[in-house]
Amino acid sequence: MQEVGELWYQNKITVDKEHYATSTTQMILARFYPYIFNQRPVDKKILTCCIGSELHEMGGRMVADLFEYRGWESVYLGAAVPIPSLVSAVAEHQPDLVALSVTMPQHLQTCYLAVKTLKEKYPSLLVAVGGRAFKTSGGIYKTWPIDVYTDLATELVIWADKVVAKT
Repeated sequence: MQEVGELWYQNKITVDKEHYATSTTQMILARFYPYIFNQRPVDKKILTCCIGSELHEMGGRMVADLFEYRGWESVYLGAAVPIPSLVSAVAEHQPDLVALSVTMPQHLQTCYLAVKTLKEKYPSLLVAVGGRAFKTSGGIYKTWPIDVYTDLATELVIWADKVVAKT
């Protein structure tokens, strides 16, 4: 999907082809759900979403699925989640970790506002960010009040398994 995104970004494929590749990939990944959602629970919870008007949700979905596979309870809110809805979902679900995914650079400012809002309301909440937009942002996340940025979902899982302790 990273390659498909790059091809679209370089105008080598049209959006219909990008959407077709996305829906095909989602269909294939869904075939793994009986196995993913049948793991031994570890009493940890992650909430993931794409913030603001970000519609590219596959990365966030894959993060949620990977955590679920590791036994975490995942609450996946999907694409284009407004900040007040994110704050409400955190209050309702009380996750150990919130992971925000941003693909398009124009959504970075909204993501920053979401992170800032979450940290003001829930100072001890762990917040992670990731996605293609951060790769091209010159390290903008380094000035944000986040707990971790990772380029790969697998890196985030390893970090979270070490940092989040449940009794």
